[in-house]
Amino acid sequence: MAEKYGAKVRELMIKEMKDVFTGSKGFVFSSIENIKASDMDAFRKKIRQSGTRYMVVKNKLARIALEEAGIEGLSDVLEQKNITGMGIVEDDPVEIVKMLTDFAKEKKGFNVSKGYLDGAVLEAERVKELADLPGREQLLAMVVGTMNAPITGFVGVLSSVLRSLLYAVKAIKEKKESE
Repeated sequence: MAEKYGAKVRELMIKEMKDVFTGSKGFVFSSIENIKASDMDAFRKKIRQSGTRYMVVKNKLARIALEEAGIEGLSDVLEQKNITGMGIVEDDPVEIVKMLTDFAKEKKGFNVSKGYLDGAVLEAERVKELADLPGREQLLAMVVGTMNAPITGFVGVLSSVLRSLLYAVKAIKEKKESE
């Protein structure tokens, strides 16, 4: 009886992972070795607060889900250990990658490995390069700042011309008063 429920749980886990693999923009795998449960709990809480997701998956089940989803080139990541972490890209890929790489810098034994983004497999080096890019919000702020710069300059020029005109009028007034 317990075996029957175990098989059902495995099926559900594979289905959930397959849904993540096919329904998200991408995901990034990470190795988890000798990380304290309390550290992982704190990390997962931080990820949840940012609006992204992270899950720990059994490698064998993840391999099956990848195969069923038709995604190739990632199974080697899932052959190393028994479990692997997976950051899920839902909106801004840079955000989750930065969180994973920052945590990897803090904790020895946590390493970011391959990723999958918009249909392409990313090697670990490419994932780390992605972490160095500015996030979506920062890029938007840069665009707005760039668009705002000419307007700010124009307003500065206009106020300078107006200020010069007022100084000229004031000088004329003072000259007439002195005569």
